[in-house]
Amino acid sequence: MIGGKFGNLVLSTNQGVFGQQHGPNSRNGLPHSTAHQRRSRQSNTAFAPDFFILGAMKAGTTTLCHYLDQFEDIGISRTKETDYFIQEKNFPLGEAWYERQFDLSRRLVGEASPNYAKHDIFPGVPELIANSVPNAKFMFIVRDPVARFASHYRHSWTHGHMRVKPADLLASENGRHMVECSRYGAQIDKYLAHFDRRQFLFLDFDEMCETPQVVADQISDFLEIDHKVMHPEFPANTAEQIAQVPGLMKRAARLRTVRRVDYFIPKATRRLVRAAFSFRKPERPPVLGADLLDEVADLLRVDVDRFREISGKGYSQWRI
Repeated sequence: MIGGKFGNLVLSTNQGVFGQQHGPNSRNGLPHSTAHQRRSRQSNTAFAPDFFILGAMKAGTTTLCHYLDQFEDIGISRTKETDYFIQEKNFPLGEAWYERQFDLSRRLVGEASPNYAKHDIFPGVPELIANSVPNAKFMFIVRDPVARFASHYRHSWTHGHMRVKPADLLASENGRHMVECSRYGAQIDKYLAHFDRRQFLFLDFDEMCETPQVVADQISDFLEIDHKVMHPEFPANTAEQIAQVPGLMKRAARLRTVRRVDYFIPKATRRLVRAAFSFRKPERPPVLGADLLDEVADLLRVDVDRFREISGKGYSQWRI
């Protein structure tokens, strides 16, 4: 879990550096996103979600989903990370499989797939989304990019995804990927080639713990739904428990053939199975030293400037 009590979301409103325009049919100049439009102007396909949480990985996407679950108007996909708009993953499962991930009785539905903000290993995601949902809205949640890098390293080590020592990290493929995931400006620029800046809302995880109600109101305005009084207590992230599941079982759960039928497995059953197999003892990761993190900061400095320009936010609490 990245954080316990949910807090303050720092929102980049619809202004940013690109200005704000308004039209007669919506508050922000973009088409309304309501359920009855999913099968008309909202998308170029028979079904499409209304919004996406793009990432970044290890920046609070799970907590944000718990936050959004408090809105009666909003339905998050039953599988949080559908990875549907990734050709190498679940796009071949087809639209019917994707539609089954959502409760269509909700006014708005959306999903959270941090892999959508990993252009170095999953290129082409913005194009696929733009072809299907040109008017979708996007929330991009971030944290200090150096802290995110360190958290990504701990996550990968604990889950057994890699065993690269700190001294070799930045020269490794794993390390280079972790740096790319912290290049928020580069990730968003890929989307801005296909979408209007006004379709994006930027959230800062590091400020989530201070003003949850302000966040709720601004998300409501962004998604054009009624305001709601929020309760900032949220279930724990299951990442620690998942780290105890044997790697073979986790890899099997991600297979496309398994994902094809997971709709028929109730969530309660999946939780029981996961708990039953959570017996692997994760290995404690090495500590990343200050010199290494300073080097990471230097690698990210130019991109952070670009992201500040895009988002219109200062992020003064960041290391860079």
